[in-house]
Amino acid sequence: MSLIPGPHSANGFNLEFLQTNIGLLIGTLALLGAWLLLQLLSRHGRNMGSQLAAALRRPVLIGFGVSLYASWIIHQLNKDLRLGLLVQAEVNRISTTLVIASITWAVMNVGQTVLMSASMKRWIQIKDQKDESMLINVMSRLYTISVLLIATAALMVNFGVPSGAIATMLGGAGIGFSFATQQISQNFLSGFMLFFNRPFREGDWINANNLEGTVEKIGWYYTRIRTFDRRPLYIPNSVFAINPIENPGEMYNRRIFANIGLRYEDLSKIGNITQEVRTYLEQHPDIDQNQSIVVSFNEWDSSSINMMVYCFTKTTIWRDWLEIQQAIFLEIAGIVQRSGADFAFNCTTLYPAPNANADTLIKSLNQGKPAS
Repeated sequence: MSLIPGPHSANGFNLEFLQTNIGLLIGTLALLGAWLLLQLLSRHGRNMGSQLAAALRRPVLIGFGVSLYASWIIHQLNKDLRLGLLVQAEVNRISTTLVIASITWAVMNVGQTVLMSASMKRWIQIKDQKDESMLINVMSRLYTISVLLIATAALMVNFGVPSGAIATMLGGAGIGFSFATQQISQNFLSGFMLFFNRPFREGDWINANNLEGTVEKIGWYYTRIRTFDRRPLYIPNSVFAINPIENPGEMYNRRIFANIGLRYEDLSKIGNITQEVRTYLEQHPDIDQNQSIVVSFNEWDSSSINMMVYCFTKTTIWRDWLEIQQAIFLEIAGIVQRSGADFAFNCTTLYPAPNANADTLIKSLNQGKPAS
């Protein structure tokens, strides 16, 4: 089976024409014209044009030149020795193989040139040069493997291998390779996801599956974070593909949330306290007024009546948030104490029966006996 049209093709042109003396002459002139054009482009073209011309020069001139002259020589030998149509078919097959190899060489050179160009670096937009070079290297390898697989399939078709067998073989090889490298490929694909989706960046504080720390480096196989006890932690990228990622560095506000317990004796005062605290928060310059501000008596507890304080600071910096929260809590404490109330703590209160003698009750308790 040949990729080249046969002698009786509709367009009247086939590979055997190039094996004649006239075809050799025309092919030589075409190669000479291509060489002149590529020389002009490489010298006077713009950046990408000159790079592509340089990448195509050798595959076009050497690859197609070898294919042209080798097929002509073999054809002439066959013609002189009169070896027959079977040998002529093999000559055509060899010539087609050389053409496929030349096209593969050209396509690989063009692809590598594009991947290494400044336009590609601007397109991927990665600031870290190490990550940029790693991404380009991975893309280059994937591109090379893809081109070689296509070229291999074309060569197998050229040598008469049925298309179904080729598809079955490539599919089986792909399945076997994917099973053999499942963990590795999963980590690399997750690395692609991290680079293009950017759920977090270097310097962010993240939490994924209770793995918490500051991101130092996002690699292709693993991500290195620094835990809060200053230890390095290397996390395979597949962890980020199957677990939720919390990124506090992307939050808009930090929340202040507290349940403040007051005494049951202060039940009549809690309404004024909540109103005064709410007014204070609504006028606070560090509290985001566009977010919810809630101050409310919300719970009857066993030893206290609880007041909920709920608001958001404008800053997301942890240290600044702690200082603002401390100042707010101290002011709330001042409001509570100025109102004559106080904070509750766990305790047990004994109430004597209406007709009981207090001295007798105290004496019974001290002796460990029930009061009469």
